[in-house]
Amino acid sequence: MQYFDLVLSFTALFGLCAFLTLKARLHSALAPLAALGITGIWFTLVGVADLLVAGGWVFYLAAWGLGAFALVQKRSEARRLLSPGAVVFWGLAISFAVYFSIRQPMFHKFDEFSFWGPAAQMTSTTDHLYTICEYGTPWQATQNCGLIVLSYFVQFFGAFAPFKVYLAYDLLLFGCIAALVGAIGFKNYRLALPMAVIGWCTPWFFTVYARTIYLDDTYMSAYGDVPAGMLAGGAVAMWIALRSEKGAGPRWAVLPVLALMANIKDNTFPIALIVAGCIAADAFLFDYAARWKEGLARRFGFAVLCLAAPMAQYKVWSNYIAMLVQKNAESGGAGVTSLSPFGAALQGTKMLLGLSVPEEYAARQEQFFAAIRSMWAAFLSKERLVSMVGQGVLVTGLILGMFVIALVFAKGMRQRLRVLCWMGLSTLGFAAYSYVITISYGFIFKDFQAEVLDAYNRYMYTYYIAWFVIAAAVLAWVVQTGRWRLLGQAGALAFACLMLLRVNMMVLPQMSVLGFSDATFADQYLIMEKVDAVKAQIDEDDRIFFVSQGDDGLLWFTYSCYFQPNILDYSGWELDEETGLYGAGGGTFCLPENMPEVKEGGALYFHAYSTEDFAKAVAESGCDYIFVDKLDAGFVAGYGSLFTDGLAAAENGETLLYRITPDGYEPVAMEVPR
Repeated sequence: MQYFDLVLSFTALFGLCAFLTLKARLHSALAPLAALGITGIWFTLVGVADLLVAGGWVFYLAAWGLGAFALVQKRSEARRLLSPGAVVFWGLAISFAVYFSIRQPMFHKFDEFSFWGPAAQMTSTTDHLYTICEYGTPWQATQNCGLIVLSYFVQFFGAFAPFKVYLAYDLLLFGCIAALVGAIGFKNYRLALPMAVIGWCTPWFFTVYARTIYLDDTYMSAYGDVPAGMLAGGAVAMWIALRSEKGAGPRWAVLPVLALMANIKDNTFPIALIVAGCIAADAFLFDYAARWKEGLARRFGFAVLCLAAPMAQYKVWSNYIAMLVQKNAESGGAGVTSLSPFGAALQGTKMLLGLSVPEEYAARQEQFFAAIRSMWAAFLSKERLVSMVGQGVLVTGLILGMFVIALVFAKGMRQRLRVLCWMGLSTLGFAAYSYVITISYGFIFKDFQAEVLDAYNRYMYTYYIAWFVIAAAVLAWVVQTGRWRLLGQAGALAFACLMLLRVNMMVLPQMSVLGFSDATFADQYLIMEKVDAVKAQIDEDDRIFFVSQGDDGLLWFTYSCYFQPNILDYSGWELDEETGLYGAGGGTFCLPENMPEVKEGGALYFHAYSTEDFAKAVAESGCDYIFVDKLDAGFVAGYGSLFTDGLAAAENGETLLYRITPDGYEPVAMEVPR
């Protein structure tokens, strides 16, 4: 049954796509993205209502039933299910399902263990949203669940596995590629093939840019940044296909995609609004046949719906999280632990205008203005490469150049105005999104993170991906309907070949999903063996205190993921009385007199506890065992007296586990994996 759940999820998705294509008259290349949007929204709503199991059964039965109904009633039109975009989607989906089932890639990056992986695992194994599951920390998990529930859908009937999470996210990517191919028919293969290649190369093109500088196996990442960018571009590509190709389908099909876009990540919500605004403007200004006043009310109403879809999704999720945060705070949890991004944007703008701001924002004024200077420098700097063509200014030039080419090939004033609208609004959107990221560095991030623009590339390439796909979709539309079509098709083919060549030059096979080595996950295999050895000695409801000297948080997150359903206490997590915020957790301790300097890399994660304070922290944690992953001389000297054997068993490699008793911490005899 480990893989049969994939078969069931694929048949349900195909059934929904068949219904959308045969009964709702949506083009088969656009149906997968619309179906995934509907899936994400449905499982979000039933998750918020804490009805995931019932909602899952309803969804599957409905998808199978609607698909069977459409296939039987419209069997004479079954050929409509075939199109270049549909072939691309289902070909990639089935190929990757088989490949991932054989190779079974695992989580291996920091944020995959700090959120994306454990959230997907908890949701799948408990049949509840991760937001209400215990994870050993006092803070409330508030990150959006759009991708997590897609993972839940894919493995609804089977056991959890990380590769199924990757597959779920890749289905979304493939749906966006199919939308970029759009309503192109088989007869126009000269354009369909290049667009599919461009879509395939895009994630690598904007995230992997040099073997010697940065390597990222994009299609094996559970992060939400790439899917958010592709989904934003895919929504626009879908809309352009719906608008420009007669009979491509109903306009409303783009609405669930826009709603899902607002439910990927907090910091990509502005992109959802930008994309919705672009589509709304295009619908209102240009979606008429002969006269501009024709269907004015209808166009205005649809434009409002485009903006309302992501806003409604955001409102549902934010209200849900606000309720949970309030409950968590009332029960002694952390509550809200950072400044509101919308409040930060308002106060940052006031600061730029020279107006007075609250004290907590004024305290970060220097950091905010430093972030503005750093963002501009990063945009121009040759050292900050964000794509295979170079730094941000070059990427911007490439994308704007694509719009200019579209203007050259456009036929008639109305088509040129429409291209200009897309170009202008998406460029304004880039400026707005850059400002949002600047606000984050200025007011939300810690000062040392803002100083180096921590994760700058990962935040920015989300918009670059979206912007590039928008430009590509506009250019493909113009090539099909504008002047000099044969020349345009040749240009698209040449550009696709150049992208493919560049990706092949920059991406080593072993660093991509197509050729990764098992050694990539060697550390994970050892961690899993340690967890299995410890689990053999404890019960499922036992809570564990974590000790791992020198950990920066990654090992705690990793072990927490593999220890589920056991809770690995976020050992040492405590309230900073000066700031009112909770400090770093993890399992690294030292005596106060041995505390490293703050400027030293690991100092952030050390807890300066006296022997008595350490014993108190262990007692107050409610843990049954102490898991000793890594020791150093300082820990043994400072806290060894609390262990009945002075930590001799752990130092000699005879145990990883100590039982907490009133008389001290007793070693548990076990076979320690090496």
